[in-house]
Amino acid sequence: MKKRIFSLLIILGLSLFLPACSNMHMTGGVGLNFSGGPYGMRVTPSVNVGMYGGGYRW
Repeated sequence: MKKRIFSLLIILGLSLFLPACSNMHMTGGVGLNFSGGPYGMRVTPSVNVGMYGGGYRW
């Protein structure tokens, strides 16, 4: 009986998890940031990783 309840919970969890991840997008970007200060210009690198979970973008 416990095995049956556990397997039902696993199937229910997967059925909720898989549609949520079916339209996921990952984006990335690399760039340089320029900033000025009292001691002159400073350049720092930037790396971005974004995840979008699906649905309508606009």
